[in-house]
Amino acid sequence: MKGYYAGAAFFLAGSLALSACSQESSASADGDQKAASQEQTDQSDDVKSDEMEEAQGTSESDKDEMDDSSEEKDEQTSGEQPEENQLKVEEEKFETAEKAAGSIKDYSTVEQTNADLGHGLKALQEGAAGHEYVSWNEGNWLIRVDFPTDEQYAIDGYDGGLDMAKEVVAYLEEHTLPAPHDRGIITINGFKEHPGTEVKWQDGKTVYTIDSEDKNPFNAIQRAVDEN
Repeated sequence: MKGYYAGAAFFLAGSLALSACSQESSASADGDQKAASQEQTDQSDDVKSDEMEEAQGTSESDKDEMDDSSEEKDEQTSGEQPEENQLKVEEEKFETAEKAAGSIKDYSTVEQTNADLGHGLKALQEGAAGHEYVSWNEGNWLIRVDFPTDEQYAIDGYDGGLDMAKEVVAYLEEHTLPAPHDRGIITINGFKEHPGTEVKWQDGKTVYTIDSEDKNPFNAIQRAVDEN
């Protein structure tokens, strides 16, 4: 009988121990599962945080690119606006109008012509030693173009000296030069190595001069038009 009770007690104690182990194992498994779940949640939160930061960074980058693009567009727009012609007009005074007129050298009246410039104007076109000269009068102005016969030495944009002369004539149809008291002269050099335009005219005892080394002859001509 004592053996029976002893066996029963042993069995009960074993059952209790097994139950405790089972509960501990279950609790441990639940803890591991909760820890794994929390870790996944933390990782998910980290991923979301990284994605939000990346999205924010992309948004800021796009904004910066838009700002840069806007600034570049403004610069381009600003660059397209015409700038004031800064060429200087020099003045030289003489004792008499005759001396002022005499200081303008190489002035002449073109009597023989062989080229049509359009707008009812004729010019003398001639060549010598690699130069093409085109000369004509407009009022009291003598206009002369010196252009290379070899296009590799010429400034860009013109098909020879006659072509440049026609463009000058067309321009002066829309823009008025000052009227010289006795004479005025415009000389244009179309050689790209040493381009230049000089505009000189007499007004009484004063001679006005605009000298430009620009490849665009119309900068100097426009400056003279501004003085009209």
